[in-house]
Amino acid sequence: MLTPLRKLVAPTGALLAVLAFSQGALASPITVNLRVEGSAKTLFEGQVTTDGGTLTTTSGGAHSCDYKDNGSSGGYANGGNSAGTPTTALHDAAVAQGLTFDALWFGTGASNGDPGDFFVSQVGADVNQSTAPYASWGFAVNSTTAPVGGCQIALAPGNSVLWAYDYFNKTHLLALSGAATAISGVAFTVHVVDGQTGAALSGAAVGEVLNGVTTTSASTDASGDATITLTQTGTHTLKATRADSVRSNGLTVCVHDTNDGGCATTASNPGASVPSIFVSSSSSSSAIVQIGATADVPRIADLHNGNTFTAHRAPRILRGAVTLPAGATLREVRIRLERRHNGRCSAFNGRKGAFVSAKCGGAKFFSVGSSASFSFLLPARLPAGRYVYEIQALDQAGSPTKLTTGVSHVVFRVK
Repeated sequence: MLTPLRKLVAPTGALLAVLAFSQGALASPITVNLRVEGSAKTLFEGQVTTDGGTLTTTSGGAHSCDYKDNGSSGGYANGGNSAGTPTTALHDAAVAQGLTFDALWFGTGASNGDPGDFFVSQVGADVNQSTAPYASWGFAVNSTTAPVGGCQIALAPGNSVLWAYDYFNKTHLLALSGAATAISGVAFTVHVVDGQTGAALSGAAVGEVLNGVTTTSASTDASGDATITLTQTGTHTLKATRADSVRSNGLTVCVHDTNDGGCATTASNPGASVPSIFVSSSSSSSAIVQIGATADVPRIADLHNGNTFTAHRAPRILRGAVTLPAGATLREVRIRLERRHNGRCSAFNGRKGAFVSAKCGGAKFFSVGSSASFSFLLPARLPAGRYVYEIQALDQAGSPTKLTTGVSHVVFRVK
């Protein structure tokens, strides 16, 4: 069983939280990998840019959730500097996804020797239980159950943070691995282990994720292996589940037909032309844009050239997906975002998680990974200005897709 430092529960029927960070909360934003596993499905899996600051919830009130204010955390410390935490990462993702978030406050304050902490009590529809079996939210950093609360850990860029409902009643944190490509109709093997120990796990069901819910397909044997067969070509996401465990990370598998050269394989006709990589991207909702040399290219549905957003409707979350036609190979997906306001330009820096001064037209691309799908959460809704947003995919040789006005190159404004 995964054991927390202290086990607390929230009253049933916790109220919808009203959330806000203080204006000074964005001093040193960082980007981390976040996965949020609800009781029925994965609520979020992707990158989040976050920072420490004052967090206000309905049940807990207004208190700091910043490493510099909330205590020492051993191996997760950064010397006492301001830093984003597992709880701020969860909060930011929940707000961007439109999920209900609430947290209780425990502690008397640093002046009394107790820095205090928020205890997450609700994300989405999953509310901590005050009666047995006391299902509640818990978390791990880099596959290790944290020995302290979610505001007491200083995250570093690239850390992996997992939040899961009913966490403390689970025995394992499932980790799924396997090949990135498969042939349609041909069985292949995936592997499931305990992410904390690396031990193989039997009896885990592995299936495809559809609308966030994992469907059962096969079960792992004593070696932690399961045999999967996918018949539809294209990109699929698999996850592993087991009743006593937190469901696994998503495994992206590209499925192609035999000898067609798809998914980075060698085609039976090596002299045949290789199509472009197709990239799908969205703004803050579910719009799709496709990049590639096709006669009929779909356009983004809610983020067009010339769009103007009010401040409270400005984009915050950027998602994307890559489809690999026959013979194409995905090496990396990257994006760039440039802002112009009052005659000055700045570019979003993915490593720093913030806009930095830049020459107009000189914004640099930054990587959002090599997965066939991505989610990137900005630290806040975009402020007033004129924006240029662009997305590229690189093949194995490092050749990028071309930018297409209105498709992969979009200009919009925020009032």
